[in-house]
Amino acid sequence: MMKSLKRMTTEQVLRSIAGFLGRASDRDFEYLLSVMEHLATSYREKAILQSLRDSWRSNSPLAQLLRRVFRETNPECRYRFLYNFFFNQSFGEAKVKRDAYLERYGYCPPWAMLISPTMRCNLRCAGCYAGEYTRKDDLPAEVIDRVLTEGEELGISFVTILGGEPFIREDLWPIYEKHRDTLFQIYTNGTLLDEETAKHIARLGNIVPAVSIEGFEEETDGRRGKGTFQAIMRAMDALRQNGVIFGFSAMVTRYNVDTIISDEFNRMLVEKGAYLGWHFLYMPVGRDPDLSLMPTPEQRDLLRRMGAARIRARYPMFVIDFWNDAPYVGGCIAAGRNYFHITSRGDVEPCIFTHFAVDNIKEKSLQEVLESPYFRGIRARQPYSENLLRPCMLIDHPHVFREIYQTYHPYPTHPGAETLVGELAAGLDRYSQEAAAILEEAWRKDFIEAGTNIFPEEAPRKEPAAA
Repeated sequence: MMKSLKRMTTEQVLRSIAGFLGRASDRDFEYLLSVMEHLATSYREKAILQSLRDSWRSNSPLAQLLRRVFRETNPECRYRFLYNFFFNQSFGEAKVKRDAYLERYGYCPPWAMLISPTMRCNLRCAGCYAGEYTRKDDLPAEVIDRVLTEGEELGISFVTILGGEPFIREDLWPIYEKHRDTLFQIYTNGTLLDEETAKHIARLGNIVPAVSIEGFEEETDGRRGKGTFQAIMRAMDALRQNGVIFGFSAMVTRYNVDTIISDEFNRMLVEKGAYLGWHFLYMPVGRDPDLSLMPTPEQRDLLRRMGAARIRARYPMFVIDFWNDAPYVGGCIAAGRNYFHITSRGDVEPCIFTHFAVDNIKEKSLQEVLESPYFRGIRARQPYSENLLRPCMLIDHPHVFREIYQTYHPYPTHPGAETLVGELAAGLDRYSQEAAAILEEAWRKDFIEAGTNIFPEEAPRKEPAAA
C-alpha cells in the first residue's frame, strides 16, 4: 500500500514538472537544474547536470534542444521521456533494482536491451544486416511480454525495438501500452508511420521512433527503393505535428559520408523535427556482406572530427556516433555490459552486429543468459584496448572475436554469418590495422594529451570470465 502511494505521489509530482516545463521560463529551468544537481548522488549525474546548467546559461545547441523538448512536444511524450529515461534510471524503481542486482551479482545489469520481434519488412534494402534471417519467424508476443517483465525486474527501462519493420506487428501495441514505464526506441523505415500511427504514439508517450535515412532522396531511394525518401518526409511531418519525440538513424557507408555530416542534411532533419540521431558504420554482416561499403579509416576519422560531435555543437539535435562516441561509455557495451540483442527467433546475441549465440530466450531467463560463459567471457575482455576509439571486436580487434568464437563455440544465428570468421577475416585484419594507424594517433593527441574528460564511472571493470 505504501509503495503504491509513493508511486502515485511520484508520478503526480513528475507530471506536474513535465507540465511546468512546457511553460517554464529560462530562469525557472535553471533553478530546477540546481535543485536536481543538489539531489544527484553520483559524480556522473552531478557532472551531467552541471554541464546542462552551463549550457543553458550560454544558450548552447544543447539548451536549444532542451527548449524544443519542453515546448514543442506532446505532454504525455514529455512526461514519459522525463520519467522513463531520466527519473526511473537515476532515482526510481529501476535504480533500486539495478543497485540490488549489483549488490547480489557483483556487476550492473545492462541498462538497455534490443529486441527484433520480426524480420518481416515491406522493403528490401541493400546491405541490411536483417536480410539473412527467415522472415516468417516472429518472436511470439507472449515471449516479448515475458522478457520485458524480466527486464523490468532487473532495472531495464530502455528497450530498442528493431527488425525487420517493427510496425508490421500490430499485436505489439497492447504490449507497449502495458509496459508504460519502459521507453521504447523503435527503429523504423518510416513508410508505415501515417497520421493515425503518429497520433497513437503520441497518446502512449513511451515510444521514440528512430527513422532510417541514408541521406537525401538519391542516397535513400538508391538503397531503400524509389519513393522511400518522400514517405520518410511525410512520416517526420506527422510525428512533429503530433508532438512526438523522434530521431533518425543513418547507416554510414563509403559513399554517403559527406552527405551525412553536411550542414544541409542536418539542418533539414532539425527543420523536420528530429530531436536525436544515430550514426552507424556499415558493417559487413547480413545479406551479401561487402567490405568495400565500409567507410575508409580516413572517413571514419572524418566522422569523428566533423560528424556527431560537431553536429551536437552546432545544432539543437543530439546525434550519437556508435563508434566514435565509444570513449564516453568505456568502449564496447555488448554482451550485457550495457546491452544485448534478442532476434526474432529468440537467439540472444551479444550485439546487433554479432550474429552468434549460445542461448535462446524461449528456453532460458534473462538472468541465465546474462550469466552465460559466452557473455561473461566477452565482458571479461572489455575494453579490448586502451584506445576507446577502437572499441569493436569485429572490425577493430577481429582477432578477439575469433578467439571468443574458438573458445565458446557460439552458433551462427543465420546462414552465412560464419563469413565473419572465415572468408572476410583477412580483409577485416587489414582494415583494423589501417584504422589503428590513424586512430592511435587521434587517441594520443585528442584524448591522452588533451586530457579529454571521460567519466570514470563509465570505465568498465574487468569482470572475471566464467570458470
